Formats: sequence, structure tokens, C-alpha cells
Amino acid sequence: MNTLKRIMMVATMTAGIAASAEVKLEINGNEWKVTAAAYSAASKNGYLNSIIVDGKEFLAQAKIPGGSYLCGKEMPALKEIKQDQGNLISGSCSLGKLIYTFGDNDITFSYENTSPEKNVYYFIINPEIKTVAVNDTDARDVPLTVSGSSFKWIQGTAALDFKAETRVWGPWNGFQVWELAVPAGKTQTAKIVPGKNMDNPKLSQQIKNTSQYNNFDYSATGKSGQIPLCMIGDSITWAEKGDCWRKELLARLPNLAFVGTHTAMHGYSHAGEGGNSTGQILARMKYIPDCPYYSVLIGTNNNGVKKAELIEGKSKQTADEIIKIVNELLKKKGVEKVFLSSILPCATDNPFRDQCNSATNKILQEKFDSVFPKDKVVWVEYETPIRQVQGWEKKIFLHPNEDGYALVGDITAKAISSALNIKPGTESVRPENSGVQVVNLMGDNNITVCPVIAGWYILSCKVDAVTGQQPEIVIESRIPGKNTFKQIIPVKAAPGETFSANVFTNYEGYGYTRDFLTLKTNDCSVSNVLLEKMRPSKKPSIYGKDSYIDTVSPVSKGELLENSKN
Repeated sequence: MNTLKRIMMVATMTAGIAASAEVKLEINGNEWKVTAAAYSAASKNGYLNSIIVDGKEFLAQAKIPGGSYLCGKEMPALKEIKQDQGNLISGSCSLGKLIYTFGDNDITFSYENTSPEKNVYYFIINPEIKTVAVNDTDARDVPLTVSGSSFKWIQGTAALDFKAETRVWGPWNGFQVWELAVPAGKTQTAKIVPGKNMDNPKLSQQIKNTSQYNNFDYSATGKSGQIPLCMIGDSITWAEKGDCWRKELLARLPNLAFVGTHTAMHGYSHAGEGGNSTGQILARMKYIPDCPYYSVLIGTNNNGVKKAELIEGKSKQTADEIIKIVNELLKKKGVEKVFLSSILPCATDNPFRDQCNSATNKILQEKFDSVFPKDKVVWVEYETPIRQVQGWEKKIFLHPNEDGYALVGDITAKAISSALNIKPGTESVRPENSGVQVVNLMGDNNITVCPVIAGWYILSCKVDAVTGQQPEIVIESRIPGKNTFKQIIPVKAAPGETFSANVFTNYEGYGYTRDFLTLKTNDCSVSNVLLEKMRPSKKPSIYGKDSYIDTVSPVSKGELLENSKN
């Protein structure tokens, strides 16, 4: 007896020979509909393409292969659709066989991979869903990449829980993906359970703390003379030597103040993220803080085409999404100008990427006056002056080196100075009762209040007691899995002294998966634990809880000064 028949027999015994009175099934060729007490489901190509709970659609309805589909070396349609005994709908294709079992309050599906290769069953989540609870306890912002056994997607008052030991990842073309990978010759089963949001009081509270603080007060800039700038982009904006860009800008425009959720190697804030494409910027747009001035450099990760005939279509798509990014930023509160960067030329072993970047820049310049409001967007031209520099390839590569960022920073500074009429060398001042916003990410239970964004941090605490020979602090990801974080920090301080250490998570998607971090101690006890974004001084702030203004610690150039909340 094959695996599929065994599954059908077990499902039939469980569901009964006749369909439940609470579940109604209708099949018309490859299209089918299911109505149950807690949900409705439907298909247009054999696969489960729609799940509606409490009037809310949970699967993406865009023009993609479907809300769910099998994917191997091909993405075949599901055929031979039929209703079996009980509430079963089955179908097959070259990648294997699927059985959906529809209960009154849940959906179970089984995929038997009959092909010689590992295949994946993908569910594409409705992009309107912004929160998922991992393992039914940890609320996370979407998009994210994480492994777990339960993923409860939350939309308004409705929720839909996908139960299987697997992972989610994204964004993919702006969508979040739930995947079930099945080895050749194996069968995997998963369950989907509709329900209500906020069933778990702890989860309800965690949803309020799913992202690092984005609110900044710019009222002090009138006295300080600072120009707040939020730099948005991919790894060029922050990875490796990326913080040198801000360092070079401060050398030319010392009254700049950098704003953002992330921090880089020199301690300057920004809103870049390694590996980002234009779609990923759009997906995290709501987490980019309000700011009077933005700098946007994005697109090269879209343009890694390998054939010349793909350049025209890809460059147009990239340009259109960059235009959308800029116009979304212009909708934010208090924005004055967006400095839109031409994509940098690049010297890699793929010349088509460089050509596609150049083609994207040309389209942006041609459309500039017709797609942006007058005097709100400033074009910053990098490509032409960089190509005029002899040996530019050795400075820019794909990621500029320090000499490359000096070249880029000089161009940026001149564009900002000209647009805002800033005299070179203009310094800022520190108004009375002002300081720098500090966010203590560590909660009272020594678990961070939210999943920690990749970047550089400082951990500080008071040593209360040393109880053994090897006192140490262990800070690590809460959920085991791929690319988890763990750092063991030897405690070299006597009781009563304050101790601090630098913490670098590694890059998200390149060695680090965003997660809540936990803190444990061995052979010692500590208090007043502060986990904060690294500041340019590389020194810890005064201790506090939640979000507060540190008016005591020295302030470095590039830090935004805010009025004290007291």
C-alpha cells in the first residue's frame, strides 16, 4: 500500500465516511471551494490558493503561481483533482501528490514527494499581514527569516496558525513565504488552524514591542543647528566599510545628525540593511523613521542580470520601484527633501550588472521631473564623476573601500550643501537640557523587548557579585536554528564596578537571523543591564529603562540631539 493510500485511509477513518455537516465542498475541474464553520478556502489551479478567516484573506492573491504551489525544477499545475471519502480533496503533478483534509476548524495537508529531487511546498502570505507569532509566543515583524514549529499570522481580529517544523523567509518580490521542504520519496504533513488574535495575553503585549523605537524629536534642531539625515539603502550604506560614508560626510558637514533604527561599525545610525533590494525597502517602509531629510541609494541588488537582453526590462522595473520608494518617503511626517542617489558604477566579474545600473540611472533622470514634486527631490549624480576618476574600479568595486567612500562622501556633501545652503564646516551646538535618545533593548527578565536588528551594540551592567573562577555573561538568540547568535563575554570587573563590552550580531541573512536575545550569567550576578545601539564614542550611556534621553554622557558628532523628556 503506497503512502498516499495510507494517508487517505487514516484521514477517512478520522473524518468519517460522510462529509461533516459543517463542511461543504464544491469541485469544478481544477477549481474548488470549501466552506467550514471557522474559515472558507478555494483554489483556481488545484492548489490551496485562498484561506479566509473572519472576512480576512491570508494568502497572496497577486499574479504569482498561486497562494500556494509546489516548486522543484519546475512549478507544475496540480491536476487530477478529485474529492475522496470524507472531506478530502486530492491532486497530483510531476512533483508528487497532495491531499487536503478539511475539518470544521482546521485544514490538514500532506505532500508525498514522488520525484527524485527535494521539492518545496510554498505558501505566499498576504502582504497586508505585518505580524506573525513564532511558536505561539514571540511576536515578530514581517518580513523576517526564522525557523519554528508554529507560525500564527495575525490580521486584525483574525489569526491563522501554520503548524509544522519548518521556516518562513522573506521578502520575496515583496511577499513573506512559508515553506515546507520535503526530501525525495518522503511525505510531510502540516496543519493550518484559524483562530482569533490576542488569545494569548503575553503575545498581545509582545506585539506592541515588535520593533526598535523609531520616534525622534526634532524640536531641538532649531537651536542646535543640526541637519537630521536618514540614510536608506543596502549593504553599501552600512556593511563592512559603509559607516565610512557617514564619517566622510561629518568631516565635511559636521552639523549632520544621523537617524535610523540600525547602527554600523563607527556607531552612526542609519536605515540600511545588507542584501536589500528595492522590494525589501518597500516592505519595511513603515519601520523607517520620520525624518526631515533622507538619502536613498538602492538598486544594485536588483540588477545582477547575467544576459544583455534582460537589461532593458530589469532596469525599468528597478527604476519604477525606486520612484515608488521616494514617493512613499515623501508621505512621511515632516519630510523636507529626499536626496536620490544614482546607483554607483560597479566593477565585478559581471559587467551586465554595471550596465543595468547605468540603464536604471538613465531612466530615473528621464522621468525625474514628471514623477516627483518640484523642489522635494534632489538628484545626486555619482556615476558620471566616479567614472571620470582614473582607477575608480579599485576604489568602488561593488562595495567601496575607504578611498571610495571618501570620493562618494565628497559628492554627497556637495549635493547636500548646495540644496540646503550649508556653508562647509558649519558646526552644531548642544542646547541646554538636551541629549541623545537611548533605547534599552533588554527587558526586566533579561530577554530583549523585541527581536534585535543586526548591527553593533554595547552591553553594560553593574557587577553585583563574583561567585566563581570564570565569571562570564552569555548573550544568545532565544530560538535555536541556523545563523543564531551567541557571544560569551568574560567579566573583568570587581563587585560594585560597571562593566561593558561591544556586541556585533553579524549581518542579517549572512550569519545572523533576527531574534530575541537572552542574557545569562555564570559565576557572577549583575544588575542595571543596558543593551543599546553602539554610539560613536564606543562607550556606554548612563543606565535607564525603555527609551530615554541621556543628558549626562558626552555627545559625539553625528548624534541627534533631542530635548530632555523630564
